[in-house]
Amino acid sequence: MKSSTLVISALLLISCTVVHADLSAAADAAPFGVSKYQDAPLLLLGPAEVHPFLSLQETYSDNIYLVPDNKKHDFITTIMPGVQFKLPIRRHALFLTGTATINRYADNHSENTTDWNLSGAGVFNFGSRINLKVSDSYLSGHEPRSQSATAELEQFKNNNAAASLTYILADISKLQLDYANEDWKFKNNLFRSRNENIVSAYAYYRMMPKTSLFTEYEFKNVYFTEKQGSDLDNNIHSALLGVTWELSEQSKGTVKGGYLYKVFDDTTRKNVSTFAASLDISHHFSDYNSVKLVGARAVNESSLLGTRYSISTGLTGEFTHKFVDRFSVGFKGSISEEVFSDIAPGDSVKRSDQVYLAGAKAMYSFRRWLESTLEYYWRQKNSNIDIYDSKENNISLALKAFF
Repeated sequence: MKSSTLVISALLLISCTVVHADLSAAADAAPFGVSKYQDAPLLLLGPAEVHPFLSLQETYSDNIYLVPDNKKHDFITTIMPGVQFKLPIRRHALFLTGTATINRYADNHSENTTDWNLSGAGVFNFGSRINLKVSDSYLSGHEPRSQSATAELEQFKNNNAAASLTYILADISKLQLDYANEDWKFKNNLFRSRNENIVSAYAYYRMMPKTSLFTEYEFKNVYFTEKQGSDLDNNIHSALLGVTWELSEQSKGTVKGGYLYKVFDDTTRKNVSTFAASLDISHHFSDYNSVKLVGARAVNESSLLGTRYSISTGLTGEFTHKFVDRFSVGFKGSISEEVFSDIAPGDSVKRSDQVYLAGAKAMYSFRRWLESTLEYYWRQKNSNIDIYDSKENNISLALKAFF
């Protein structure tokens, strides 16, 4: 408890010091880990740009185990250091990024985790028509209790290799072909360990200067690498129709929907036929007010022993108001539902979970490369099986620096 109090005091002291030191205007914050700001120091290693970043966060939760009764509260200190290297090569660019996420609990040390990620990517432009992106990412991480079907920490290792090739046919259309191979290895629930091969094809038609219609077809082969999950091997076909637009920096979005068909190799397993959809919309009403909506309906691989899959549906909305260039507030709400396909061992009915979240945050940019966030959210999970119910109040203070 003492160490957590010291961290909070240090963050507040840094915040107050910088506020009084610099009150000049600032632009919106850059994506975390990549700075585009002239007032941030530019570090060079030969021809390569070096972009280090660091996040310090102190969090208080009144229900760290997300249980309905006998709740435990705790302070969590999160430290996230990282660095990105960018190497421009004429029209091309190479990226290498490494991060670590260190979570330390003041009292419940069994919850401590250390995640790390190493990723590399290349962007290659061949003339004005052909664009190639390749990437590979390795993550040693964990699935937090709020995302786990068992409400337990689930450690895993994941490797994702991907390539995307885009060809512009004319001024009004383009084709895109994507491939990805993703490998999952879970520490405790071995039946979830699997390998996925995904091929996606897109055809875009620009019907207006900043708006395009597109069709998407995706084929996914899912192979479970452990004997426990071998009867879950399957192929997924999905076909979707969508529209994407970027009228300006103030208004952009993508909406798509269509049909998904999941076929199990084991013929005793019932196949899945349903619709899938997603949306990602952001709009600035003015320089001071903006809104963002993100939603999806998707079929997930089995995360609960004894089930074949789950279907999740959710929508998240966020409204941001900027008082001045440096200071803004945001309000966020979400609702989601996850329905499991079968009755899991020990249960008497098919499980269905609904999760509601509401929160607010205040953000202040001390400089264009240094920002802080004070955030609170309330989260409630209602399940048709009472032991999976939970409520949580969570408040955090974070300081982020990126160059």
